[in-house]
Amino acid sequence: MVAKHKFWRVLTRVHKWAALVLGIQIVLWFTSGFFMSFFDIENIRGEHVAERTQWPIANIDQNLPLSSLINNEDKTLYQTRLISVSGTLVYELKSNKNGVNFIDARTGEPWSGASEMQIRKAIEFYYIGDGQVESVVKLTSAPIEYRGDLPVWQAQFADNNNTRLYLSAQTAELKGVRTSLWRVFDFMWMLHIMDYKERSDFNSWWLKLLSFMALLFTLTGVGLLIHRIALRPRPKSRPKSRPKSRPKSRPKSRPKRGKKPVI
Repeated sequence: MVAKHKFWRVLTRVHKWAALVLGIQIVLWFTSGFFMSFFDIENIRGEHVAERTQWPIANIDQNLPLSSLINNEDKTLYQTRLISVSGTLVYELKSNKNGVNFIDARTGEPWSGASEMQIRKAIEFYYIGDGQVESVVKLTSAPIEYRGDLPVWQAQFADNNNTRLYLSAQTAELKGVRTSLWRVFDFMWMLHIMDYKERSDFNSWWLKLLSFMALLFTLTGVGLLIHRIALRPRPKSRPKSRPKSRPKSRPKSRPKRGKKPVI
Protein backbone atom coordinates (compact mmCIF):
# COMPACT_ATOMS: atom_id res chain seq x y z
CA MET A 1 0.00 0.00 0.00
CA VAL A 2 2.89 2.36 0.81
CA ALA A 3 4.61 1.54 -2.50
CA LYS A 4 1.46 2.33 -4.46
CA HIS A 5 1.05 5.62 -2.67
CA LYS A 6 4.68 6.53 -3.43
CA PHE A 7 4.21 5.63 -7.12
CA TRP A 8 1.23 7.96 -7.55
CA ARG A 9 3.06 10.72 -5.70
CA VAL A 10 6.07 10.42 -8.07
CA LEU A 11 3.71 10.36 -11.06
CA THR A 12 2.09 13.57 -9.85
CA ARG A 13 5.47 15.24 -9.49
CA VAL A 14 6.54 14.21 -13.00
CA HIS A 15 3.25 15.53 -14.37
CA LYS A 16 3.79 18.91 -12.70
CA TRP A 17 7.39 19.32 -13.95
CA ALA A 18 6.39 18.36 -17.47
CA ALA A 19 3.57 20.91 -17.31
CA LEU A 20 6.04 23.60 -16.19
CA VAL A 21 8.44 22.95 -19.09
CA LEU A 22 5.60 22.85 -21.60
CA GLY A 23 4.06 26.01 -20.19
CA ILE A 24 7.30 27.98 -20.56
CA GLN A 25 7.77 26.88 -24.17
CA ILE A 26 4.14 27.56 -25.05
CA VAL A 27 4.56 31.14 -23.79
CA LEU A 28 7.68 31.47 -25.97
CA TRP A 29 5.80 30.05 -28.97
CA PHE A 30 2.92 32.49 -28.56
CA THR A 31 5.23 35.47 -27.98
CA SER A 32 7.51 34.76 -30.93
CA GLY A 33 4.59 33.86 -33.19
CA PHE A 34 2.78 37.10 -32.37
CA PHE A 35 5.92 39.14 -33.06
CA MET A 36 6.63 37.43 -36.37
CA SER A 37 3.05 37.89 -37.57
CA PHE A 38 2.97 41.54 -36.56
CA PHE A 39 5.54 42.78 -39.13
CA ASP A 40 5.46 42.58 -42.93
CA ILE A 41 7.91 40.11 -44.42
CA GLU A 42 9.13 42.79 -46.87
CA ASN A 43 10.37 44.92 -43.96
CA ILE A 44 11.97 41.89 -42.35
CA ARG A 45 13.90 41.15 -45.55
CA GLY A 46 15.08 44.75 -45.75
CA GLU A 47 13.51 45.50 -49.11
CA HIS A 48 13.17 49.14 -48.05
CA VAL A 49 16.97 49.54 -47.83
CA ALA A 50 18.23 47.29 -50.65
CA GLU A 51 16.94 46.01 -53.98
CA ARG A 52 17.55 42.40 -54.94
CA THR A 53 17.96 43.04 -58.65
CA GLN A 54 20.47 41.63 -61.13
CA TRP A 55 23.14 43.80 -62.68
CA PRO A 56 22.13 44.38 -66.33
CA ILE A 57 23.98 42.32 -68.93
CA ALA A 58 25.35 44.28 -71.89
CA ASN A 59 27.84 43.88 -74.78
CA ILE A 60 27.24 40.15 -75.15
CA ASP A 61 28.79 40.21 -78.63
CA GLN A 62 32.23 40.67 -77.06
CA ASN A 63 31.99 37.34 -75.21
CA LEU A 64 33.71 34.14 -76.26
CA PRO A 65 31.31 31.35 -77.28
CA LEU A 66 30.43 29.15 -74.35
CA SER A 67 30.91 26.03 -76.43
CA SER A 68 34.61 26.86 -76.84
CA LEU A 69 35.12 27.20 -73.08
CA ILE A 70 33.41 24.14 -71.66
CA ASN A 71 34.73 20.60 -71.62
CA ASN A 72 32.47 18.55 -73.86
CA GLU A 73 33.75 15.38 -72.20
CA ASP A 74 32.18 16.42 -68.91
CA LYS A 75 28.79 14.76 -69.10
CA THR A 76 27.86 15.88 -65.58
CA LEU A 77 27.52 19.58 -66.52
CA TYR A 78 23.94 20.48 -65.66
CA GLN A 79 23.75 24.29 -65.50
CA THR A 80 25.39 27.30 -67.17
CA ARG A 81 24.71 30.92 -66.42
CA LEU A 82 25.97 34.29 -67.65
CA ILE A 83 26.48 36.80 -64.83
CA SER A 84 27.39 40.48 -64.86
CA VAL A 85 29.87 41.23 -62.05
CA SER A 86 29.48 45.01 -61.89
CA GLY A 87 29.65 45.15 -65.69
CA THR A 88 32.16 42.32 -66.27
CA LEU A 89 30.55 39.24 -67.79
CA VAL A 90 31.34 35.87 -66.25
CA TYR A 91 30.19 32.32 -67.04
CA GLU A 92 29.09 30.17 -64.12
CA LEU A 93 29.40 26.42 -64.77
CA LYS A 94 27.91 23.79 -62.44
CA SER A 95 28.67 20.10 -62.76
CA ASN A 96 28.55 17.10 -60.50
CA LYS A 97 32.18 16.31 -61.31
CA ASN A 98 33.91 19.69 -60.92
CA GLY A 99 31.44 21.57 -58.74
CA VAL A 100 31.02 25.29 -59.45
CA ASN A 101 33.52 27.10 -61.69
CA PHE A 102 33.65 30.65 -63.02
CA ILE A 103 35.22 31.73 -66.33
CA ASP A 104 35.78 35.24 -67.62
CA ALA A 105 33.46 35.46 -70.64
CA ARG A 106 35.81 37.80 -72.57
CA THR A 107 39.23 36.27 -71.91
CA GLY A 108 38.33 32.65 -71.21
CA GLU A 109 40.53 32.64 -68.13
CA PRO A 110 39.38 31.29 -64.75
CA TRP A 111 37.61 33.98 -62.77
CA SER A 112 39.42 34.78 -59.51
CA GLY A 113 36.52 36.64 -57.89
CA ALA A 114 35.20 40.18 -57.65
CA SER A 115 37.61 42.94 -56.71
CA GLU A 116 36.93 45.46 -53.97
CA MET A 117 36.18 48.12 -56.58
CA GLN A 118 33.59 45.88 -58.22
CA ILE A 119 32.10 45.12 -54.80
CA ARG A 120 31.78 48.83 -54.01
CA LYS A 121 30.08 49.47 -57.35
CA ALA A 122 27.64 46.65 -56.59
CA ILE A 123 26.93 48.08 -53.11
CA GLU A 124 25.99 51.43 -54.65
CA PHE A 125 23.76 49.57 -57.11
CA TYR A 126 21.88 47.56 -54.45
CA TYR A 127 21.60 50.01 -51.55
CA ILE A 128 18.65 52.44 -51.62
CA GLY A 129 18.78 53.67 -48.02
CA ASP A 130 19.89 57.08 -46.73
CA GLY A 131 23.04 56.02 -44.86
CA GLN A 132 26.71 56.17 -45.70
CA VAL A 133 29.08 53.23 -46.07
CA GLU A 134 31.17 52.80 -42.93
CA SER A 135 33.24 49.77 -43.91
CA VAL A 136 33.61 47.14 -46.62
CA VAL A 137 35.49 44.01 -45.56
CA LYS A 138 35.97 40.51 -46.90
CA LEU A 139 35.09 37.85 -44.33
CA THR A 140 36.29 34.27 -44.17
CA SER A 141 34.19 33.61 -41.06
CA ALA A 142 30.85 35.36 -40.74
CA PRO A 143 28.67 36.23 -37.72
CA ILE A 144 25.56 34.26 -36.87
CA GLU A 145 23.35 36.64 -38.85
CA TYR A 146 24.87 35.39 -42.14
CA ARG A 147 24.63 31.66 -42.82
CA GLY A 148 25.67 31.43 -46.47
CA ASP A 149 28.75 30.53 -48.49
CA LEU A 150 32.17 31.88 -47.53
CA PRO A 151 34.14 33.98 -48.21
CA VAL A 152 31.72 36.90 -48.39
CA TRP A 153 31.94 40.68 -48.54
CA GLN A 154 30.26 42.65 -45.75
CA ALA A 155 29.22 46.29 -46.11
CA GLN A 156 28.29 48.20 -42.94
CA PHE A 157 26.11 51.33 -43.21
CA ALA A 158 25.59 54.22 -40.81
CA ASP A 159 21.79 54.44 -40.86
CA ASN A 160 18.88 54.05 -38.45
CA ASN A 161 18.45 50.38 -39.37
CA ASN A 162 22.06 49.39 -38.65
CA THR A 163 22.12 47.85 -42.12
CA ARG A 164 24.63 45.30 -43.33
CA LEU A 165 24.80 43.92 -46.85
CA TYR A 166 26.46 40.60 -47.68
CA LEU A 167 27.74 40.10 -51.23
CA SER A 168 29.16 37.04 -52.95
CA ALA A 169 32.93 37.08 -53.23
CA GLN A 170 32.72 35.49 -56.70
CA THR A 171 29.81 37.24 -58.38
CA ALA A 172 29.14 40.35 -56.20
CA GLU A 173 25.50 39.26 -56.00
CA LEU A 174 23.47 40.35 -52.99
CA LYS A 175 23.25 37.37 -50.61
CA GLY A 176 21.75 38.95 -47.53
CA VAL A 177 20.30 42.15 -46.07
CA ARG A 178 20.46 42.47 -42.29
CA THR A 179 18.79 45.18 -40.24
CA SER A 180 17.97 45.61 -36.55
CA LEU A 181 14.44 44.38 -37.17
CA TRP A 182 15.77 41.30 -38.98
CA ARG A 183 18.03 40.45 -36.03
CA VAL A 184 15.14 40.60 -33.55
CA PHE A 185 13.04 38.52 -35.94
CA ASP A 186 15.85 35.97 -36.23
CA PHE A 187 16.05 35.74 -32.43
CA MET A 188 12.30 35.14 -32.22
CA TRP A 189 12.58 32.56 -34.99
CA MET A 190 15.25 30.78 -32.95
CA LEU A 191 12.90 30.60 -29.96
CA HIS A 192 10.04 29.43 -32.17
CA ILE A 193 11.81 26.48 -33.82
CA MET A 194 14.04 25.77 -30.78
CA ASP A 195 17.28 25.65 -32.79
CA TYR A 196 19.66 27.67 -30.64
CA LYS A 197 22.76 27.10 -32.79
CA GLU A 198 22.11 27.24 -36.53
CA ARG A 199 18.56 28.69 -36.28
CA SER A 200 17.43 26.70 -39.32
CA ASP A 201 16.86 23.11 -38.15
CA PHE A 202 13.25 22.07 -37.53
CA ASN A 203 14.34 18.72 -36.12
CA SER A 204 16.60 19.86 -33.30
CA TRP A 205 17.10 17.76 -30.19
CA TRP A 206 15.42 20.48 -28.11
CA LEU A 207 12.23 20.08 -30.13
CA LYS A 208 12.41 16.30 -29.83
CA LEU A 209 12.93 16.62 -26.07
CA LEU A 210 9.91 18.90 -25.78
CA SER A 211 7.84 16.44 -27.81
CA PHE A 212 8.83 13.73 -25.35
CA MET A 213 7.85 16.01 -22.45
CA ALA A 214 4.47 16.59 -24.07
CA LEU A 215 3.95 12.85 -24.41
CA LEU A 216 5.02 12.34 -20.80
CA PHE A 217 2.66 15.07 -19.65
CA THR A 218 -0.24 13.44 -21.52
CA LEU A 219 0.42 9.89 -20.29
CA THR A 220 0.89 10.93 -16.66
CA GLY A 221 -2.25 13.07 -16.87
CA VAL A 222 -4.29 10.15 -18.18
CA GLY A 223 -2.88 7.88 -15.47
CA LEU A 224 -3.68 10.34 -12.72
CA LEU A 225 -7.18 10.83 -14.11
CA ILE A 226 -7.85 7.08 -14.08
CA HIS A 227 -6.45 6.84 -10.58
CA ARG A 228 -8.62 9.66 -9.31
CA ILE A 229 -11.82 8.34 -10.88
CA ALA A 230 -11.54 4.56 -10.70
CA LEU A 231 -8.58 3.36 -8.65
CA ARG A 232 -8.38 5.79 -5.80
CA PRO A 233 -9.73 4.16 -2.60
CA ARG A 234 -12.79 5.90 -1.35
CA PRO A 235 -13.16 6.69 2.35
CA LYS A 236 -15.48 4.31 4.20
CA SER A 237 -18.81 5.87 5.00
CA ARG A 238 -19.59 5.94 8.70
CA PRO A 239 -23.05 4.77 9.83
CA LYS A 240 -25.27 7.61 10.62
CA SER A 241 -25.81 7.91 14.37
CA ARG A 242 -29.39 8.19 15.40
CA PRO A 243 -30.23 11.17 17.54
CA LYS A 244 -30.86 10.33 21.15
CA SER A 245 -34.53 10.38 22.02
CA ARG A 246 -35.30 13.02 24.51
CA PRO A 247 -37.68 12.14 27.35
CA LYS A 248 -41.04 13.45 26.66
CA SER A 249 -41.75 16.40 28.85
CA ARG A 250 -44.94 16.24 30.75
CA PRO A 251 -47.32 19.02 30.05
CA LYS A 252 -47.71 21.45 32.83
CA SER A 253 -50.89 20.94 34.78
CA ARG A 254 -53.26 23.76 34.41
CA PRO A 255 -55.78 24.62 37.07
CA LYS A 256 -59.18 23.39 36.25
CA ARG A 257 -61.71 25.96 35.31
CA GLY A 258 -64.46 26.27 37.81
CA LYS A 259 -65.90 28.47 40.35
CA LYS A 260 -63.67 30.81 42.18
CA PRO A 261 -63.13 29.75 45.78
CA VAL A 262 -65.00 31.68 48.32
CA ILE A 263 -62.69 33.57 50.60
